[in-house]
Amino acid sequence: MEMIIVASEQQKRLIMIFSRTTAKQPDKALIKDLDSYKINSSVYPAFKAASDLRVERIRLPFGDDKNSALDGGDFLYRYLAKGYICLGDFVGQPKPDLSPWGVRSVRKQPKIGFGL
Repeated sequence: MEMIIVASEQQKRLIMIFSRTTAKQPDKALIKDLDSYKINSSVYPAFKAASDLRVERIRLPFGDDKNSALDGGDFLYRYLAKGYICLGDFVGQPKPDLSPWGVRSVRKQPKIGFGL
């Protein structure tokens, strides 16, 4: 199982992609293929065009949704704590658990995404 984070440091925005299998695409191909992911955010077109996109791949324990949620939450919290905004609405499993870091709810920005 894998969680992929595509982030732009200049824009302070990111997207998360979840997969039950490990993605075979190299990072450059994944970035070129961002049109194939449906992200419900009005700023997604500008995000896809960013020149500083980078990919981080996080392997999550397969079949252990509780630990996968904690691991995913750890990586997501690292970005959100730096001021990043996660684009779109959350879709996918496992849902990252941010509660160990004291986060009970996220701040939603209509038509954009969510952050701390």
